[in-house]
Amino acid sequence: MGSKTISLREETYRRLDRAKHEGESFSDVVDRLLVDEDDPLRELVGFVEGDELEDVRRGSAGFREEVSDRFDGERGSSGGEDGTSR
Repeated sequence: MGSKTISLREETYRRLDRAKHEGESFSDVVDRLLVDEDDPLRELVGFVEGDELEDVRRGSAGFREEVSDRFDGERGSSGGEDGTSR
């Protein structure tokens, strides 16, 4: 994996250094702090290769769709015209 050099203000560097956990690199800290809460798979970055992550994404999307279809089916068979139980 490649790397980039960036410049930080002294205070920003100190804050980042204080945020480091034991054994973490600065990259680890930045990744941890930049977690995208809309992407629950974000924390897998660095643990799997790009192709593997895409497989996990597809499997996750398929699972969510299957669960949604099951719930939609159960709501439709619960007796009410609008799909709600009475």
